[in-house]
Order: sequence, then C-alpha cells, then structure tokens
Amino acid sequence: MDSRFLRRQRQTGRLLLVMGLGLFLGSGTAVWAARPPVNDGAAEAFGVRGPSIAKTVKTVRPTPSEAVGIDLGIVPEVRLKAVDTDALLREDERQMRGARTKVVRFGIGRDVQVAVGDGNWYDLADGRRLWVAEVASTDAIGVRLHFKDVRLPDGAELAVYAPSLSDPARGVVRSGSSRFDPDRYVEFYGAANPVAKRGSFWTGTLFGDRARIEYLAPAGAADGLPFKVDRLQHEYVDPISQLTKSGAKAAGSCENDVTCSPEWGDLSRAVSGVGFIGDNSLFCTGQLLNVSGNPDFTPYWLTANHCMDSQGEAESVEFFWLYQTASCGGPPPSLSSVPRSQGATLLSTSHGSDYTLLMVEGAVPESDLFWAGWTSKEPANGTEAVAIHHPSGDFKRISFGFKETVNECNQIPDFFGTKMVRNTWTDGVTERGSSGSGLFRADTGQLYGQLFGGPSFCGVDPDGLFDCYGSFAVTFPRIKNLLKGGSDDKSEQNDTCAKARIVKAGTLGNRIVKITDEDWYKISVPAHRTVGVDASFANGNGDVDLQLFASCSGDPLAASEGTTDSESVGASNVGSKPAFVFVRVFLAGDTRNNYDLSVHFE
Repeated sequence: MDSRFLRRQRQTGRLLLVMGLGLFLGSGTAVWAARPPVNDGAAEAFGVRGPSIAKTVKTVRPTPSEAVGIDLGIVPEVRLKAVDTDALLREDERQMRGARTKVVRFGIGRDVQVAVGDGNWYDLADGRRLWVAEVASTDAIGVRLHFKDVRLPDGAELAVYAPSLSDPARGVVRSGSSRFDPDRYVEFYGAANPVAKRGSFWTGTLFGDRARIEYLAPAGAADGLPFKVDRLQHEYVDPISQLTKSGAKAAGSCENDVTCSPEWGDLSRAVSGVGFIGDNSLFCTGQLLNVSGNPDFTPYWLTANHCMDSQGEAESVEFFWLYQTASCGGPPPSLSSVPRSQGATLLSTSHGSDYTLLMVEGAVPESDLFWAGWTSKEPANGTEAVAIHHPSGDFKRISFGFKETVNECNQIPDFFGTKMVRNTWTDGVTERGSSGSGLFRADTGQLYGQLFGGPSFCGVDPDGLFDCYGSFAVTFPRIKNLLKGGSDDKSEQNDTCAKARIVKAGTLGNRIVKITDEDWYKISVPAHRTVGVDASFANGNGDVDLQLFASCSGDPLAASEGTTDSESVGASNVGSKPAFVFVRVFLAGDTRNNYDLSVHFE
C-alpha cells in the first residue's frame, strides 16, 4: 500500500482524536483554553471570542446628492479601455512556476487623470456647489481609486462609491457592506478625517467597473477640485473566489472547506484575506492575535514580511472578513457581501522570521471575530498542526499536517538565515494567496508560525508535500511588549465617571477609546457660560459617540450619536456658580479608535 496514504491516515487519525476531545469540551468559549498545556516558562496566549455589544440602529448616511435632493441623471465619465485579462492570467501562471512564496496578484495599476471639466457642477441655493463624475475601467471586476494632493476645505464633503448597475442614473449603492446597511458601501471624507488629512489615500474596492465621485464644496470655496485622482487598480481576478470573466480556476480539489470542521469554527474567524497595493494589487492571508493578559481586543493582525513590509502598503490594505461557507459544502457568499476593514498601521516587520504585524485601523465586525492564541515555544517534531487560509485567494479552507525537521526550509535561496519551521501535509495543502496564514498547534489552537511558502499544491509528488513557516519563537522577542496589551493614551485611567480626567478649554490630540475601556472627562463650566465638546475621528475606523452628564448618575443632558467623522455635545450653566459636567466617549461599534477632543466656552 502507498506509504503516503498510510502516513496520511495515521496522522489524520491522531487529529480526529484531538478534535473529538475539543468537541466534547463544548463550544461556549475557545476549546483550547479549557485544557492548556503545562506552562514551562514560554510566553503564550489562548484564543478568545470577540466582545458582544449592544448594536445601535442608526440612520444610513446619505451621499451628498441624496442629502441635497439632486437627481444626478447621466453622470460624465473618464473611461479606460479594457485590459487583456487572458494575457494577464497567462503571465500570472508563468510567474507562479518556480515561485517560492505564495502571494497572488489580482489587479493591475493603471494611470488615470480626472480634471474638473470631466464632471458636472450643480449650484445649490445656499451657495454650496456639488461636483460629480465617474471613473471607469472597462470590464474590471472592481476598482480602487488613488487620491493625492487632498486639501479639503472646512465644510466640504467627498464621497466615493460604486453606482448601481441596475439603475446607473441614480446614486443608489449596491456595493460592499456597512454596519448599518449590508447593501450599501460609500466612503466619506471631510476636512478633519485623518485619512484625508494624510493628503493621499487609496479607496477600498468598488465592485463593478466604475466609481462615482461626489465633491460637495462649501459656499465661498475656491474654484476647482481640492484633490487629484492619478491612478486606479483594475481588479481582473476576484481576490477571493477567482471567478473571472475568463473562467480561471479557484482553489485545488484537495482543499478542505473549513466549515466542514466545526471544531475549528472559532479559530477560523480569526483568519482573513487581505488585498494590498504596491504597483499592482496583491493578496495574502493573516490572522488576529490575542494579547497575553486580559483581552482588550486590540486588532493586532499577523502576516508575512514578504507580503508587505512598509507603512505605505499597510495604509492600502483591505481586510476581507468571514469569507467562508455557512454550511459544510455550501455556496460561499459573494465577495461584495462580506465585512471589510480598510487601512492599517505597520507595527513591526522583519525578514529574519518573515513576519509583519499590523494594527487594523478600519472598523472590524468585532462580535463575529476571534482573536487567535499563540505560543513563543517552538513545538517538538511530530506535533500535529492545522492551517486555515485562502488558497488561490478562494474562500476559507483548512489543512492538516505535522511539524518536521527544518531541512530544506532553511536552505531556500535568498532566504538563507531566515528562521523557519517545516510542516508536512497529510490532508490539504496551501496555494498562492495562502502566504502569511498561521500554523497552529492542533492540541491548543496556538499559532507558532506564518506561511512563507514551499512546494506543496494539490497533486504534488509526496516529496513536495510540505511548506515552510516563519518561526513565531523568533518573532516573539520583537513584539512581546505589544502583545502585553494594546497601547492607550496619557489620559488613563479615566475609564469611569468616578475617574474622569479634568480638562479645560483646548484640544487633547490622539486619544484612544476601546470597547473594553471607554473615556470620561470632567469640565468646570463657569456661571452663565455654555460649554461645547467636539470629538473628531475617522468614523470608518470605529463609530465614536458622545454623551454629556450633570453628574455620575442619571440620564445624559445631551448626546451625539451620528455616523459622521465628528460628534458634538454642549450644555449651558444657568446658575450663579460654576458647575461640573461629565463627558463620556465610547464606541458604538468596533474595538478601538483614535480621536481628538476639543473643549470650548461661549
């Protein structure tokens, strides 16, 4: 009998014993925390489910044209010609042969120029003006636009979205998803938006071959556009399912639907695909990591250094969460329907163990996700392992194997000296698009490496049935301080009304609010004066709300719970003596966001 078959059955049998025990332990929390290994001094953390918070139903924010009641009609467009998709796919196939890493390209960069004369102006009765235009890249599955030289005046609003294919004459959105309306995806930018203040940025994916731009200029604003659009990404392969107009194949037939292994259902929710931009659009996999102390749900996300290693690439990232089937063997959801987060901060990266650690800046679907555990101790040879990933950028799969001696992994040309661990597959493999995905102990669910690459693919000869992973044991010393818990601001500890920080007129910059740690401020208001409190932030990075109280008990005097990039509350002291008010800053969604807080008196 085939020795590979016997080995596969033997390894799979051991895995089933472990998984069966996990199922017996129950599914209320992470099963691995119920039976941790003996602590021998190695730093570690176990996985944890995301926080459950009460969801506030809010009114969907209208586009500028919807807000002012303009029927746009036919919108002028700047259109680029179609690309040769078949030629691009052949080029991708050639580049794949002999490739050591497992990154996949799914879009190409194209230059574009948009001038003020390419759109229509609409004059409003109050002196404001609305400019509207569209940018199209023929036959694209999706487009991303690059804005530069952005200098939005106060009171301006910039909105970017994909117009509905079913009703192209109106500003109705049927692209992407949002917390408040799963059929609507619109990106909004104002003068105070931190992303716009950078001066340049990439939008997220706008599905279809066109993007609509609306610029609402305040009364008295200078003529012209306070931004430029100089480049776009033409996505010719669906970055997850690879369903192209040319019929490119998705993941190989030997891959396992992760939903068919329900004992790994929690851990699967830590894993996501990510698109990012260099010259072109590339795709990898990665996962959320828990902290070693009490979980504060800081969205740390680990992937491979060879996927991305710069802050510019981190700012361009777009995370695709929960792209997996709802039932074993069931149809995967459409890419446009899955939750997305946009943008990240590069925290640490190194070629030495091929890792990159990001902090997700865009809002995450917190209660639906999982923060994976990890261990800084490299497991012994023979330890059973699990990998969850997006092979070929397809929906989520799971592979099983075991750790072996390194051998070939530390002899890869151009990666001499890189600390690797080797995993031999017994059921499933990895493919392009899997780079950066974690390797987890099958007994504890703890991560101990992220995928660099290797020779495995469906149908490979048994001698090539392995992959190489950057060692988390080598990575850990570089990021251990981060994994003690997410950073906070200098106003701490002000997480209750009783511990409110006293503030005066002025601005506190770069404050941090967490789902586990809201912020409170105490303000003395002089007699016969009115206090105003403003918070500015990127709503797309987390929905921050404000409440104002007269004391630490009772209902709020005022509340601001909108969906824009700012919130404001105020109150008047009608008495003859100074009086205190208390301001609560909290998150209505997401796990973390930054904000600036301003206090002023009238």
